[in-house]
Amino acid sequence: MASVRYEDVSFRYSKKSPWTIKDLSLQVEEGEFLAVVGSSGCGKSTLLRLTCGLERPEKGKVYFDGQDFTSVPTQRRDVSIVFQSPCLYPHLDVGGNIALALKIAKEREVQRKVMEAAKMCGIEGLLARFPHELSGGQRQRVAIARAVVRHPRLFLMDEPLSSLDSNLRFQMRREIRELQKKMETTAIYVTHDQIEALTMSDKLAVMRDGKIEQLGSPEEVYKNPANTFVASFLGQPPMNLVETEAEGSRILLGGFLYPSPLFSGKLIAGFRPEDAKIGEEGPEIEVLGCENMGKEFWIRGSLEGGESEVFVSSKISAPIGEKLKISLPSESLRYFDLEGKRLS
Repeated sequence: MASVRYEDVSFRYSKKSPWTIKDLSLQVEEGEFLAVVGSSGCGKSTLLRLTCGLERPEKGKVYFDGQDFTSVPTQRRDVSIVFQSPCLYPHLDVGGNIALALKIAKEREVQRKVMEAAKMCGIEGLLARFPHELSGGQRQRVAIARAVVRHPRLFLMDEPLSSLDSNLRFQMRREIRELQKKMETTAIYVTHDQIEALTMSDKLAVMRDGKIEQLGSPEEVYKNPANTFVASFLGQPPMNLVETEAEGSRILLGGFLYPSPLFSGKLIAGFRPEDAKIGEEGPEIEVLGCENMGKEFWIRGSLEGGESEVFVSSKISAPIGEKLKISLPSESLRYFDLEGKRLS
């Protein structure tokens, strides 16, 4: 296992390009599973390339176990990486693809190690097959087995499940997490899929424009977002954000008073859709739409006054135009200033 530390790292692909990574500092502990989530172009894949040595930062340092690895070449970092596309060698069977890294490194007991990695990934019965004979999920398992066969001290994954169907992604999420625990290795997992990030990680980093917006446990980041970007990025539907105004340490939401961290002035109040339930007392909404999610309904409505639309959770559907009261506990509210920074 390895700990990784990024110290004020900045990187751009050319002198004329904008910074892809800007003044990024981050600590990944030994044995930790860190998920890095963000929209396309935010710099998360570049962070992996800097970690494995495919790119070098223009400014700052990258440390492995406290040692400066900024200029250490890729082959000396003991790092394995799995990409979105498996990139298997078509002329080699599954066993040959897994064994290749061992043979290049001239390691011993190649067959034993290949079988061990194959069993860990559940593909021991596929070693004689060629890539074109495999399904998408099987090819991705081969790519993972090839990455873990040498038991790297750092395991990197760059959106490895994005090309798979939803059922297979669900299964592979669990398998990758269990594999990382068996290997007892440090893992950095890059994804744009918030469900993967929330369900798989020990620690979650949300990136935007080459910077870390928030770092913490998945539960902490989800429940207590540092700003409105994180609040609106995580969650399906995302956190409801309502601009309002405080008067006498109170705010008005849908005709209902709530405590405010400000005595007076404008602010943004936020709450997760699942924290608001259809009830007998609370803010009033007018139903604008209803989405059937199977086990529940997401009701989209406008708060009294008609200026803000919100989502709330319901066990039953509601017709468009109906007016409903929602039960919204004051402790579920999160407050932000107009620039998006968390107030409390």
